Amino acid sequence: MIETYSQPSPRSVATGPPVSMKIFMYLLTVFLITQMIGSALFAVYLHRRLDKIEDERNLHEDFVFMKTIQRCNKGEGSLSLLNCEEIRSRFEDLVKDIMQNKEVKKKEENFEMHKGDQEPQIAAHVISEASSKTTSVLQWAPKGYYTLSTNLVTLENGKQLAVKRQGLYYIYTQVTFCSNREALNQAPFIASLCLKSPSGSERILLRAANTHSSSKPCGQQSIHLGGVFELQPGASVFVNVTDPSQVSHGTGFTSFGLLKL
Repeated sequence: MIETYSQPSPRSVATGPPVSMKIFMYLLTVFLITQMIGSALFAVYLHRRLDKIEDERNLHEDFVFMKTIQRCNKGEGSLSLLNCEEIRSRFEDLVKDIMQNKEVKKKEENFEMHKGDQEPQIAAHVISEASSKTTSVLQWAPKGYYTLSTNLVTLENGKQLAVKRQGLYYIYTQVTFCSNREALNQAPFIASLCLKSPSGSERILLRAANTHSSSKPCGQQSIHLGGVFELQPGASVFVNVTDPSQVSHGTGFTSFGLLKL
């Protein structure tokens, strides 16, 4: 019997970088990363060091400047009179700038303090509305030549100005009217400035009268009322006339307003 033996095939040898090359690349990478981190830290240190050196240099210059001023005042050293005068002038300018900056800052602080303490300005001005020819209490237009400075004064029902803060108020009104009726046996035209208290009671603050004009078709006449009164929160003021049909409602003829003092 013949026995045959098969010879095993040779193993393939794996090709690749040797282990020493891998170690070298690893060490090179670590070195580069370390170099970058070290460079960044050194840059930060150098920047802080330069800032410190700059501060020390400025402090040294200030110290030298102050010592020079002392020497000039005492007449010591070899400084000439001209140099001393120049140094004193620089020092006086520096002190003057510092004092001016302090004064400006103090004024700004005082202004802000007073500004915070000031009360809001309360003011109102309205003009008459033509639809008020049928009621003795004049009505005022909610639009047009109309001013309400804050929500502390409001126009209620189109007739009265109501305030929400106690204080002294200057209250005024102008009523312009005309009449082509005969003056004989005719009652005068009367305008009244009235106050309605928070409790609901009403009283007259000011009143004025004017006689009718006999001119035709119409003679324009105006009544002016104005005075200072103390108003309570919730109080309101309004204008009453005896004959609303004769009131002129053109722009600027009839107006009403108040101002907190």
